Amino acid sequence: PIHRGLIVRERILCQDLPPPPPGVTAEPPELDPSLTTRERYRTHSEVHPCVDCHRLIDPVGFAFEYFDGVGRLREDDFGHAIDAAGEIIDSGDPTLDGKVANAIELIQKLAESPRAEQVFVRHAFRFWMGRNETVNDAPILQDAHRAYTASGGSMKALLVSLLTSDAFLYRTR
Repeated sequence: PIHRGLIVRERILCQDLPPPPPGVTAEPPELDPSLTTRERYRTHSEVHPCVDCHRLIDPVGFAFEYFDGVGRLREDDFGHAIDAAGEIIDSGDPTLDGKVANAIELIQKLAESPRAEQVFVRHAFRFWMGRNETVNDAPILQDAHRAYTASGGSMKALLVSLLTSDAFLYRTR
């Protein structure tokens, strides 16, 4: 659940989280079939140096509990009922924040989110420009986002906007 929560936070919501504090191991808790996955990871929300980040990561990752470590659908959590309830907290978009029943609900929320759409445009910018954006790139990102939304989500319109921008045409190596 931690890796899944991190992926959503960092790649879909574009939120950079710090690495674990010094001296804290990033190893998953020991497998104990008498505990659910949620119970095994409970210490993250109780131990002081971990709480700040894991309160953001874990609830998102738990929404994917119906899937095992390689993404296969699973019927139970080591013989226990699966609790796939999750929550998006402090996403930067109050309309996106809130509880979700499972991964499907989480994905639907993200798919309808203007924030996730803007992050998608930002990732396209980073890929095609070969660099991260700067403050000066804000107008280019806004134009690309407008082109993307005006076209009903056309990747072609997004690419045309990015690849005809001054940032692309006059980039340096």
